[in-house]
Amino acid sequence: MKDSESEVSTTVAQIQAMIKALEKDKDEDKVAQRAETLSELLDKVSGLHGDSDKNRTSSGELQNCAVNLWNIAVAKRAGGHLSTGLNARLRHLACQLAFKVSPLEGSEVVLKRRVMMASKTGRAWLDGGNPSMADNSLSLASECLEKLTKSVLSAAAEGKLSEDDKERQKTEIEKDMFKVFCYQAESAVAQEQHDVAMRLAQRCKEMLARLPKETTFLAMLCYNFGVETYQKQKYEEAVAWLRESFELGKGTGQPATSSKSQARTLRLLASAYLEWDSKQHWQKALNAVGLANSEHSHPAGLHLKVHILLVSDTVEDNRLVSAVTDCLHHPELTVELALNTIKLLIEHKRAQLALDGVKQLTQQFQASPELGKVYLLHLRILLDNRQMQAAKALVEDCITGHNTTQPLDTTTRKRFHLLLWEQAAQAYEANEYEEALRWYDYSRNLFSSNDRHDNNMAKLERNRSACYLHLKQYDKALEAARQAETCDPTSAHTQYALFKIGLLQGNSDAAIEAIEKMGTVDEKGEENSTIEGLVCLAAQLAFEESNRDVAIRALERLVQHSHNIQQVLTAIRCLTRLRLTFSATSEGQRSSNDIILSYLETAHNKLQELKKTKEDGIVNEATWFMKIAWNLGLKCGEDTNMMHQFFNMCFKFSSLCPMDMANLVRKKTCALMAAAACLQSARNVSDPGEKMEMLKTVILHVDACRETCREICNSKITDTDCSGDSTPILLCLYEFEAKAKLGEPDLTQLVDRVMAMPQADAKTLETMAALAQEAPAAQPTISVKALKEAIKRHLQAPNTDFTRCSKAFHSLIQLVLNKGSSSDPSSKEEAWGYYTEAMDVIDNKSQGCYPEMEVLWLMTKAWNCGIHLLSAGHYVDAEHWCGMSMKLLKHLTSLRTHYDTQMTAVYGEVLAKIEAQKVRSNKEE
Repeated sequence: MKDSESEVSTTVAQIQAMIKALEKDKDEDKVAQRAETLSELLDKVSGLHGDSDKNRTSSGELQNCAVNLWNIAVAKRAGGHLSTGLNARLRHLACQLAFKVSPLEGSEVVLKRRVMMASKTGRAWLDGGNPSMADNSLSLASECLEKLTKSVLSAAAEGKLSEDDKERQKTEIEKDMFKVFCYQAESAVAQEQHDVAMRLAQRCKEMLARLPKETTFLAMLCYNFGVETYQKQKYEEAVAWLRESFELGKGTGQPATSSKSQARTLRLLASAYLEWDSKQHWQKALNAVGLANSEHSHPAGLHLKVHILLVSDTVEDNRLVSAVTDCLHHPELTVELALNTIKLLIEHKRAQLALDGVKQLTQQFQASPELGKVYLLHLRILLDNRQMQAAKALVEDCITGHNTTQPLDTTTRKRFHLLLWEQAAQAYEANEYEEALRWYDYSRNLFSSNDRHDNNMAKLERNRSACYLHLKQYDKALEAARQAETCDPTSAHTQYALFKIGLLQGNSDAAIEAIEKMGTVDEKGEENSTIEGLVCLAAQLAFEESNRDVAIRALERLVQHSHNIQQVLTAIRCLTRLRLTFSATSEGQRSSNDIILSYLETAHNKLQELKKTKEDGIVNEATWFMKIAWNLGLKCGEDTNMMHQFFNMCFKFSSLCPMDMANLVRKKTCALMAAAACLQSARNVSDPGEKMEMLKTVILHVDACRETCREICNSKITDTDCSGDSTPILLCLYEFEAKAKLGEPDLTQLVDRVMAMPQADAKTLETMAALAQEAPAAQPTISVKALKEAIKRHLQAPNTDFTRCSKAFHSLIQLVLNKGSSSDPSSKEEAWGYYTEAMDVIDNKSQGCYPEMEVLWLMTKAWNCGIHLLSAGHYVDAEHWCGMSMKLLKHLTSLRTHYDTQMTAVYGEVLAKIEAQKVRSNKEE
């Protein structure tokens, strides 16, 4: 027990210290933290019972803590150092402290203090928007009041109180009880417990007989509940509270509420009926507003009466006219309410009544600074009823008044402009351009000299320019557009207007200048997307006017400055189509191709950017540009350099497409064509440095094509048979020629690679042999190797082409014979072997199909070798070659007669010399 008492004492001491510290705090966050700590300490202190000295001491100390904390909360709230929520929380803690003390609960002073603290805490929670917490505090206050009531009645029964004291104390308790009931009702309404709130209000109403001065308060409270529920669109509940407020306001002996307040309540009641169900309750609403107007005539009540009468389909016109007249003639009528009344009539299709009413208002408010608002509504009614002449007359009067004695305020003037522009736009859309101009001119006359640099003035001038343009009054259109440019020099819209004028006048230079200026306007004034959209429109208009030059410039401007990749690609498509029409001359074609090539490069760059963000649309775009590049490449004819660039672009676009089999084949073909065209360009170019760069590019194309071929062969998309493809052979040829001309040393490996290819034919090897002989390669060994393989393949063919085969022998023998001296027998040994092979072909295989001219060449070449050797004294070797020549002579047909006699005679001389040489040799031995 002693431990428990000791713990309580410690906690009380902590609470005291916390309250003392809290008193000094000015920072709200710090106060909130201490409040949290206090709440935790209070949880440790239960009700103190017993009559021990320590308990009594603790109870007294807690009571003092409660009072001190309460006073601190009041002081801080008054000093503006507490938010509403934190104020409620501190009061709640003080209230909790007060109710922790049990022994003194019967004391009248303590109970009254608790009532005060609990009720004000409840009020604080209500102000902080926490009705559920308020209920807890108010319940405590109510319990204490019941205890006080019992205490008073008990004291009176025991004769401790006189009758007057008893009544006085009961009245005081009832006042507090009345207040608590009102707070509880407010809490119930906040929680939408309207039945509970109404029961509490009835209890308060029953207490009014003893507390008549509280009638006004209760009436106002019910009115506030009505307003709150009305705003929440709880119209049935609002009606109930407002009716209660009105009944309370009547009072018993004298009115508890003024006539103005009663009228206000009745007007809101009428509005609640109207919003609840206008068809069902309009008569009740009318009765309520009628009663309100009889209590206190006010323009708002008369306006509401007009509204209610308009809701009913059965009200006579004269009754409505009378209500409107009463409203509009009320001496306290404001312009705003008057205009709202007219608008009500318009909404309910009472156009004539509205027009009569607004005319009356025009006279009634002639001296008012708000007369412009009346004119504005008057103009709207005239326009809506298509009374155009009257509307124009009214506008002209307003303009005259504005520029002389009755200037319109800024807001009203803006609304006038909107209305006038709306009429102008309608006329413009109906192709009534003169009518549109008239309305725009009205608006123009409402601008002051200070507005000449207003953006809206610029828009107005552009609109006027557009009207003049449709009327083909180009000079006036240009004047208006120039005026717009003066008002707003940074507007791309103005430049577009100037562009249209230049285009339609046939002034291409002016149109192009306007397009250029669109790219130089201040980007703070116009969004990029706006400028791009205008340039697109410019291009489209130029197309429609068949002005190709201007259309191209507009599109090129879009390509240069647009941030919309898809828009750029579309523009490049259009530009490409336009440029494709420039093909009248070869020079024009060349120039057009250069430009189109630059378009394709830009498109490729944009597609690469697009690929980083999304895939949609890339394939279609890349395919379109790839086809263009392909077709242009094919049409380049002898311009191999341009052909190369187009096929190179074609390859790049194909790389952006999915790697299906069809695209892989396209990609391979593009690379092959690019390599071929680049190689041909290298052949044609004279500059050595440029030639070298082109040849290196050829090798890059070959590598790319070869890689694509590998992808095709390795692809699992389809069972592709690559064995019959001639591309690898062509690639080897291109690579061989490029490397041969670059002077690279690895040509032998290329020949070996070709020889290993089953599809390589003799012609390929013959070509390689020829290339190997050209400078700077000059590698006869490679040529010999290639020609030998070519001859071999010729002879292995099912149907040997002896013409081509003979030419290969020709080249091979010529190449070998050129390597040595004409008088050196050993240098001709290799050639002799090839002659032997050729002789075998002629004797045994050709069956007379070996070309006679090639036989003649072989015969002549062999004869000359023999003669040279004979002259050098090599008689045996000479006889061999001459003998070979004589054998070949036998295979001549028509030409044999030309050579037979002479060669036979000479050959005889050769044999004689050889025989003589043998005799001399024998004698010497």
